[in-house]
Amino acid sequence: MASSAKARRRATEFWLFALLYLAGIALLNVIIWSSEKFCDWFSEYVFPIFLNTYGRLTALFPFSVGEILIVLGIILCLLAMFLWIFLLVWRKNRRFAGFCRFTRGYYRFFTAVFLNVALVMTLNCFVLYHCTPLDPNPSVQTREYTNEELLTLRNYIVNQANALSEQMERDENGLVVYSGDLEAACIKAMKKLGATYPKLDGWYTRVKTLHFSDFVSQMYIGGYFFPFSMEANVNGNMYITNYPEVYCHELAHTRGYIYENEANFLSFLACTGSDDPFLQYSGYLSVINYLERDCTANLSENWQAGAPAWNDYISSVDLAFLEPGAWERIEEDALISTETVEAVSDKVTDTSLKVNGVESGIASYSEVVALLLAYYDGVLY
Repeated sequence: MASSAKARRRATEFWLFALLYLAGIALLNVIIWSSEKFCDWFSEYVFPIFLNTYGRLTALFPFSVGEILIVLGIILCLLAMFLWIFLLVWRKNRRFAGFCRFTRGYYRFFTAVFLNVALVMTLNCFVLYHCTPLDPNPSVQTREYTNEELLTLRNYIVNQANALSEQMERDENGLVVYSGDLEAACIKAMKKLGATYPKLDGWYTRVKTLHFSDFVSQMYIGGYFFPFSMEANVNGNMYITNYPEVYCHELAHTRGYIYENEANFLSFLACTGSDDPFLQYSGYLSVINYLERDCTANLSENWQAGAPAWNDYISSVDLAFLEPGAWERIEEDALISTETVEAVSDKVTDTSLKVNGVESGIASYSEVVALLLAYYDGVLY
């Protein structure tokens, strides 16, 4: 009886502590949503500590620690569901008293894991969504840009990409070939950009290829930043021209730029500001589709008549998402249809962004165009 009373007291103390822990996380989130200055201070002085400690630890592993944690999380959730069903059915059966005690202990463990994940996500992710937005061009006042200026920007980007496409080394099939150290080149480009954006200056984690790249391909996603492991991850099935801009995009996240439009913008600047023509090419290609979409939505139906067109390399090969032949293999091996995976992924991403205060949700990726329009203000128009 004494041991039973002691066990109940320990359980009560645990749940009381868990409630206090949860209240602390909730209070931190209230502060985050209420104070942009606090978030800016946290992003500049505290977030880098996590990157340079925990991030350096996970960088030691050759595989994505984040993927392993996600798999473990799914297993823990499935086990929690199974045990919940077991308790509903057998909790009053004395023959299973020992297993019921194990189940209750497991739920305390599961709660502890959940609360720690919530804290890590708050510190490494949620707080970053409430920082002061990046100013792409402090020398100009915020204004609305005209359709003519949008077209001027689009034409400039396309002309740059067309010229660079002719400089690319290609194989007998016309596919781009790159023999340099891509990760080192991207990190060098990001550090160079750190002269303008100080948060980008410093140590960089390694970029890891996702083991579940096929599944990620079905989501039409090029990379992931896992806040709970401080890792930059990329899809291993992509066509080669995507890699520089995705590398730089995910690395921007690890340096505290969590907004997708800002990560796209910084990736563009890092790539196009590099001394490596391959990185430059990837940077210009990365925004072409966003610009084309905005031009089609805002300009007259025949706007393309007087505008420079993509050259054959860009239109037929270099804007591809996956490497040749990848889609056929992925579709053949897929357990769930790509249409279903993409739809669910888009919904989850859209909801997650909106919950964190990004009102445009998944459409925020394309908002890089607004940043580019402001960046080139005074340069192109």
